[in-house]
Amino acid sequence: MKKIISICLCGLLAAAVMTGCSEKAEETETTAAVSSDTVVLGQYKGVTYTPLAVEVTDEEVEAEIQSVLDASPEINEVDRAAAEGDIVNIDYVGMKDGEAFDGGTAEGYDLELGSGRFIDGFEDGLIGAVKGQELSLNLTFPENYTNEELAGQDVVFDVTVNAVKESIPAELTEEFVKENTDYETIDAFREGTRKALEEAAVNAAETQKESDVFLKVVNDATVNLTEEEIQANYDEQYAMYETQASMYGMDIDSMISLFGMDKETFESQLMTVAEEAARQKAVVNAIAAAEAIVVSDEDRQNLADEFGFESVEAMNEQAGGEAADEYILSTKVIDFLVENAVAEN
Repeated sequence: MKKIISICLCGLLAAAVMTGCSEKAEETETTAAVSSDTVVLGQYKGVTYTPLAVEVTDEEVEAEIQSVLDASPEINEVDRAAAEGDIVNIDYVGMKDGEAFDGGTAEGYDLELGSGRFIDGFEDGLIGAVKGQELSLNLTFPENYTNEELAGQDVVFDVTVNAVKESIPAELTEEFVKENTDYETIDAFREGTRKALEEAAVNAAETQKESDVFLKVVNDATVNLTEEEIQANYDEQYAMYETQASMYGMDIDSMISLFGMDKETFESQLMTVAEEAARQKAVVNAIAAAEAIVVSDEDRQNLADEFGFESVEAMNEQAGGEAADEYILSTKVIDFLVENAVAEN
């Protein structure tokens, strides 16, 4: 099972892939040595944790089945005025000061009335509309809208209603099961749903155990980091976001706006994350040194296979050998901690 740890270390390899690092690791066993001046480990063997329950109730099974039904309604066009909960297929053009603005035009768009996808007044303005009707909606973008050019601005949406459709909830029948699932009968679908939920519960419990144990170990350690170490980690993560933004054809400021925060807040939060990631990395390296946990060529090959690289060399070229080794080392250390942890009753 892939390690999905709710800690900063979990993104090391993914970040390296995204930023295209190209440092290559030597094909030898490696481990990191950390001086006692940097990390003083607390308890890391015999750490206690509280296991999560993995039982699945009948109610949870039925709720999951209902979610499948809710996701597969029957959609029929109707010859009546649109009501809340209906789906309207529309063409629309948004205009500011008489000119169409970027991102405000679409054709053949299916919109569920009451979904809240559009700004206030848009969906309400279509309630009561009928097929073929043309409307002009005079609206105002919210003051905190992510696009600063439109925030707080008055606009007009010219809308043409192509169709009005109603959504009919699906019913649990043998026909529905055959057409919408991998099962042939209701009983088989119900049993398969239970097994899937049980597997998910086991995986969630394992992930939570790994996270709880590791964070306990980190919090029990004393870590003295230099400003340079924290800044280096911050710079690396900032560069990752810059590269990600360029992949989507935008600059870092535009990406930050999509997060719903200003640049100062983003940088402050990123610095907090960078400092914590540096602490966790230092603890991992200290435990690896104390327990002679190393990264081998076999580990690298297994990781390359897991992530679908053609070879270790290809992984090192794309992700960076150093980042790959850090990911492997953190995984092996966490495995060690979990193997030596003790479940509380």
